[in-house]
Amino acid sequence: MFELKISDDTYSTALSARAEDIIFKYVKDLEQAGSGEAFKNVLYGVRVMVEGRNRFLNDLAEVIAHEDTDSKFTVRVHRPDLTDQVVQTLKDADYPRSKREPGTNDVTVIISHKTDQQLEDMANDVKRMEKSALGAATGLKLDTLQRIKAAIDKEYIEPKDAFHARNQIEQTSNEISEFIKVLSLKKRYKFLDDDLDLSDPEEKRLFGDIHKPQYRSYFK
Repeated sequence: MFELKISDDTYSTALSARAEDIIFKYVKDLEQAGSGEAFKNVLYGVRVMVEGRNRFLNDLAEVIAHEDTDSKFTVRVHRPDLTDQVVQTLKDADYPRSKREPGTNDVTVIISHKTDQQLEDMANDVKRMEKSALGAATGLKLDTLQRIKAAIDKEYIEPKDAFHARNQIEQTSNEISEFIKVLSLKKRYKFLDDDLDLSDPEEKRLFGDIHKPQYRSYFK
């Protein structure tokens, strides 16, 4: 995935291989963003006023995604006396098709279309995934550089070879970070379309890359 143009030493090769694992997990996470399973987290973030306290739905109920559709959920409220209040709160929070199932604590929620705020929440979730993947990539880079330093101290590697290895690691790490950021932009654009905020100069520069061949197969 990441070509080693400067040095194919064992440190650079190992970093490239471990980076592919980071990217693989990241892509899997991004593919889930916006799915029914992922949208559960948006529902869990709904706030319900209970006995004078502003509580997350997460504290009061379990949200169950239906396997056959991304638009239907069951909210199973833990306290029967709060079920009707949860229904009203959901309706007030842009989920008008929320209905209590007779004789149960279950509330059926049908998402006919996602609101701008819900799409924004999903895009923010993608941004969180991007931050996590970038953190993992940075940790990988620092760990590899530390191992090279230790090898120099123990004279396991020649200074000249270490120099080329460090340069390769810097280049590969930059490519990894850019790859992560472009995939994030592409996924957020899928949610927000022309409402995607490109006020950040780097994101504005990278946005033009989302149609390049290496990104074309992602999130069609």
